[in-house]
Amino acid sequence: MTDNDAILLDVKDRIAWVTVNRPAVRNALSRAVYTGLSKTFRTLASDKSVRVIVLRGSGDRVFVSGADIGEFQEALASPEAALEYDAHAEQFLSTIKSTPQPVIAMIQGYAIGSGCIVATACDFRISSKAGKFGIPVAKFGFVMPLPDMLRLVELVGPANAKWLLMSGKLIDADRAYAIGLVNQLTEADALVAETEAFARTLAENSPLSMKATKQIIENHSGISPDVYRGAPWYQEIFKSADFPEGLAAFHAKRKPEFRGE
Repeated sequence: MTDNDAILLDVKDRIAWVTVNRPAVRNALSRAVYTGLSKTFRTLASDKSVRVIVLRGSGDRVFVSGADIGEFQEALASPEAALEYDAHAEQFLSTIKSTPQPVIAMIQGYAIGSGCIVATACDFRISSKAGKFGIPVAKFGFVMPLPDMLRLVELVGPANAKWLLMSGKLIDADRAYAIGLVNQLTEADALVAETEAFARTLAENSPLSMKATKQIIENHSGISPDVYRGAPWYQEIFKSADFPEGLAAFHAKRKPEFRGE
């Protein structure tokens, strides 16, 4: 399999399905795959016809198993090399966060190590009941990259983050849902349909409203509330064609036809 085969992209009905396609290594993430995913997401970010992005792994047993262990010897040879390796991965995770469209992680099985980390960077996580989650850095003597750890803490809270990272234990989908790591659970045979249904719900909504919500939550957490900090988003939304369309549709009792402009 070539690097070009490692990432599959299928866009239909305003939903982009991005698949990590490395079944031979349980969809592990190499540097090349991180680079390819970053490029793919940046391309999708500028495509106004795409309203939602779904990230998934190939097959029915693994979302992403983690980083590619074949690169560990070189990547972890020194503190400097390890930091550089994690910084390269962070370029993709930051791209997920800065992408204006909502990003859904569709988790059909194991999301371990970097797989779990990637899932936490997405806006939503929908898992089958067969999902397994964990970040066993303590079992290997690693340390979780600082941005990833902070995202995990924001998602599940300090106590649950400590439990996951210090114990290194895997948790099932029910436990992941209970602590807020997963947004929605479904039966395995309904996972694609349930994910697509939620993606369609998002795709029908105002892309400018969703972009503003994502950017405000991502960039202004912990900042003292001030309504005027929202001025840039007000300028974009209330001067857009989508705003009067939304009002007109509401009064006419019909579905709005948003264009993202």
